[in-house]
Amino acid sequence: MILEYALVFVLTIVAGGWSIPAGILFGLDPLGVYLAATLGSVGFTLLAISVGGRWRDRLQERFFPGAEDRVASSRAGEIMDRWGVVGLATVGATLLGPTVTLMAALVLGVDRKRFLRWYLVVTVVSFALLTAF
Repeated sequence: MILEYALVFVLTIVAGGWSIPAGILFGLDPLGVYLAATLGSVGFTLLAISVGGRWRDRLQERFFPGAEDRVASSRAGEIMDRWGVVGLATVGATLLGPTVTLMAALVLGVDRKRFLRWYLVVTVVSFALLTAF
């Protein structure tokens, strides 16, 4: 039984909120699925933002000076100007999953503390709503 919840935990890292219906289809308790999915997303996000953020800053400083200006003027930069950190966190937490969303946040160079606050709130609330329905 613990193995199934561990699978939901890992599946959340890849698939985000889509892991909740999968866990419920496994026949698991919805509250346990919610906790496993939320812990998987939040745990991976905290690790990726803290470690990946430092690596990104070092790599950019050393190998890609000026990359932030190129990203800002690109199509991805235009999308970030339009939707902002809140949009990235909202769409990412529910539809894209933490892996893709965190890569986008790190590449685009968003304010990591602000992104993290929004991402965590959206994850907890949206996963609760997905579990309820």
